[in-house]
Amino acid sequence: MNELLSLWLESGINYIWPLEVAAGNDAVALRKQYGKDLILGGAVDKRALLKGREAIREEVFYKVPYLLEQGGYFPSVDHLVPPDVTFENYCYYINLMREVAGLEKLPFR
Repeated sequence: MNELLSLWLESGINYIWPLEVAAGNDAVALRKQYGKDLILGGAVDKRALLKGREAIREEVFYKVPYLLEQGGYFPSVDHLVPPDVTFENYCYYINLMREVAGLEKLPFR
């Protein structure tokens, strides 16, 4: 994907989703390289949701606050949520994302 980004931007394509972490995509590095010319979606490694609260928290806080502050970012997992993610881990992820976005007063389960 990185080899195509300049061509996409030149032709008016400026939104990427899913921004798959397992494929080597780094949203923070892309934001630093392209600024707000490139709109990003996803970027939270879905595999962290399988590993538990500490991994989820680390993944979210490494990326999401910075990307939200910079703008041009739609926070979500980097693709679909795997079916083996526990409901508890998913609820924790959603509430953590709400906290980071300043929406913690709207609890999810």
